[in-house]
Amino acid sequence: MAVRDMEHVRIGESGEHMEKKNRAFCATAAIVAGILILAVMEWLGHRRIPFMMDDLWYATNLAADRPLQGLGDVIESQVWHFLNWGGRCVTHGILQLTLMCGELGADMLNMIAALVLGWMVCVTAGWRKPFCFLCASSLIVALNANVKMSMFWQAGTVNYVYSTVWILVFLWPYLRQTEEPEADDLPLVNLWIWPLGLMAGWSNENMGPASLVTALAAVVYLVKGKKRRLKAWMAGGSAACLLGSILVVAAPGNFVRAQAVEKLPLGAFLYERLFSMLRAGADYLFPAALLLVAVLLFWTVCLKERLRPAQWMLLALAVLSYGAMVLSPHYPDRATFGTMVVCVALSLSVLKGILAKRRDMGIYAGGMALCYWAYAVYVLAVVQQNG
Repeated sequence: MAVRDMEHVRIGESGEHMEKKNRAFCATAAIVAGILILAVMEWLGHRRIPFMMDDLWYATNLAADRPLQGLGDVIESQVWHFLNWGGRCVTHGILQLTLMCGELGADMLNMIAALVLGWMVCVTAGWRKPFCFLCASSLIVALNANVKMSMFWQAGTVNYVYSTVWILVFLWPYLRQTEEPEADDLPLVNLWIWPLGLMAGWSNENMGPASLVTALAAVVYLVKGKKRRLKAWMAGGSAACLLGSILVVAAPGNFVRAQAVEKLPLGAFLYERLFSMLRAGADYLFPAALLLVAVLLFWTVCLKERLRPAQWMLLALAVLSYGAMVLSPHYPDRATFGTMVVCVALSLSVLKGILAKRRDMGIYAGGMALCYWAYAVYVLAVVQQNG
């Protein structure tokens, strides 16, 4: 009888184990299917949207007013751009290179950039799992204030998707070191942090300087707070980012364009700035902010937990990149893209901690992911339909 009972127990345990494996397999298959559907929808959206608007201008040598014929034309264009139009020479130079690839080549590069962005959100959140990638990819679309102009318009894709990728890659070693002060340096970080720092600072007027402050905050925390030695890549990356930030903000072209903007009386100017910031916060960024506030409240109030230093830095990056736009003459909806992505990364970082503490919340997280995924698919379908 005892032997028979033991056999029944083993059979029962084996059955439970197989049931768990089957559930895990089904969940993974569903996640992979969701990712593939999103990827296919995004690809169809890219094929649906042609080069348009600013793309047609940047497809020419800006100085000579002729079609781009090679790298020399791009360099000549960006020198003219820096002196006469604005400081975003890195993003617009890369934009011109993608335009020279033709629509199919540009669409392929855009898809790679979108996938890398989703992965970098996972890396930044410290949660490298398929479920996190599905959430990141869905949220980037679902919480986007203007999907077409930030992810499918070629100029918008390079200015926002591409630049957010290299900003997150630049900040990754700083945030990683903040999380693990004793960790070894990333491979060859002393070589690639310099150009990435320059590109991050020279990206756009709000995310560039905000990235610089975030990197410096990480350095101060490590050197002063954790008594770590200041490493060459920490100082070099920050210095390169500072140089890039100066170049994007102080470019002579910015002041040339500013002369063409109608000067408003002080009262009207202050009102316009206040309205622009309120519209960005209460409209464009509201869905991302709402999700972030919800997970932060559950983490800090319900679970009585605290944010880690790296999470505080991501929160500061989001706030600074939003606040910096008060200095801009206008704040279009697509310009909130970088701030929105940072909110998504921080939300997923906190959600990972919540699920580690409360495994029973997994069903709610899955339901949330399904809702955002379904809405993202709907948004992408609208993009394809309307073009």
